Amino acid sequence: MKMPLKPAWLEVRRQSVKWIIIHHTAEMYDMPSARIDTATYQYPALTKGVMEKKQGDINYHYVIEKVKDDYIPIACRPISYLCEWPDIDNNINNRAIHVALLGSYDFKIPEKRCYEILAYKLLNPMLKLFSISPAKIKLHNEVSNDKELTCPGEFIDKAVIISMTRKFVIK
Repeated sequence: MKMPLKPAWLEVRRQSVKWIIIHHTAEMYDMPSARIDTATYQYPALTKGVMEKKQGDINYHYVIEKVKDDYIPIACRPISYLCEWPDIDNNINNRAIHVALLGSYDFKIPEKRCYEILAYKLLNPMLKLFSISPAKIKLHNEVSNDKELTCPGEFIDKAVIISMTRKFVIK
């Protein structure tokens, strides 16, 4: 299923990137294939969710999905467009890149390899590209005004994310 491209529906980024927000996909799309990551390719479920909700695009800039035995980063929304997160203050959201881990990490413990791919293939290049420090990596629940939100999940360990990011730092 091909998702129609609708850039006219999206808001253009007008400020430089200063934050990276980590999510999981369980919060956004209701279908089971967006809530539980398996070894099968599930990105089409996100596309279906966008079409069902009549959105302009997937509401993350990148999604990391497990396909067979490894994790694959997938570019979703171009970084020149903002993602819509009404629970995040505009001073942060309008300057953020949003990265999601496919599935629900309220129920699943992430594998070490998931953290490695997140840090090596997405976070470190973005930190270098936008000249920001690892301190600007935030979990969705840290910047949300919804205090009951668990995103990106109870089992996501920010200390591991930061540690992996420092391990793969680009000099």
